[in-house]
Amino acid sequence: MLPNYARWFRDEGIWNVCLKGKEIGLDAFSFVDHIIVTRNQYAGFGNGYMDIWTAMSYIAAITNAQGWKPILTQSVVDIPYRPAIQQAKVAATVDSLSGGRLMIGAGAGYVEEEFRALGLDIRKRGEMTHEYIATMKELWTNQVASFHGKYTNFDNMTISVRPTTQPYPPILYGSHGTVPRRHIAQSYQGFIGGPGRTEESAKSFAEDMKDLDRLWKEHGRAGKPFWMAGVNGHLTTSREDAGQAVMKGVVPAGQELPAERVERVPEGQERVYVSTFNMKHVDDVVEDLKRQEADGLDLAIFWIPSYNFRGMTNQELYLQQMGILAEHIMPKFTRTTAPIEMDFDGKLVQPFKLG
Repeated sequence: MLPNYARWFRDEGIWNVCLKGKEIGLDAFSFVDHIIVTRNQYAGFGNGYMDIWTAMSYIAAITNAQGWKPILTQSVVDIPYRPAIQQAKVAATVDSLSGGRLMIGAGAGYVEEEFRALGLDIRKRGEMTHEYIATMKELWTNQVASFHGKYTNFDNMTISVRPTTQPYPPILYGSHGTVPRRHIAQSYQGFIGGPGRTEESAKSFAEDMKDLDRLWKEHGRAGKPFWMAGVNGHLTTSREDAGQAVMKGVVPAGQELPAERVERVPEGQERVYVSTFNMKHVDDVVEDLKRQEADGLDLAIFWIPSYNFRGMTNQELYLQQMGILAEHIMPKFTRTTAPIEMDFDGKLVQPFKLG
């Protein structure tokens, strides 16, 4: 996960991180998305949040200049935050400029204050997300398109720019529950998610995966849904450090930090956001990933920290974490060189031509 939320991630910082990614052989870069947050949330979300699509375009140019072609994805982009037509054009532009490297990691958003500031109804986020994506697909796959929905309506119009990736950039959906699984099985190329940290959550996730597999087959989809999962943690080779945590954020007066993210905060309360990086021993990370690999994991996205730590600057820590990943985790896995295959409308397609 690139720190497009951090103030230091500019100019030489971006160049150095991308060059390190090339050196260690990363397959993808992922980005995160927020547009506007409260001053308390700012401390947890990040002190330099760039627009996700603009940042992706810049990273596409940097990696082009450095001579390598990582996939550019998201975990996640909040689809309802930007009008569908505009977002279709921006995404097609990023895919075109990158030479066909975009894989959309779609989400519906969850921060109440952000929805209110953008003039959006959070209760409609799901239906907005799926209609917006349907609009985008229509614009990407037709030179002249028409669409009639609840939120978007037009006849015989074009955004002009087309994605390089055909038939369109793969779309992974990051959500959980019965309804999201149906949407994934019907319309998308895969999903973003993971088994969680407890035995109970792992068991629940396994059941969800079985249900998704059933729905995937019911809809006549080929192969299997592409699975991308996030790995959040401060990597360490020290057993003494493992289990400790670094937390960044502000809890408003009169509120408590919830043990886990709540679906909705009470009316009148501010959503608390504190970034927590648990220090994880590399051997434990490998063990967890081996289990997920056996269950069909296709791409792991590492969300590593970038704060001042034990004399290291933000950038120094981030590069150190990339080095630990390269030395202690990546060699433990056999990474396939076979082309990625995904289902598009019942047919297996190789969307990325990165060779």
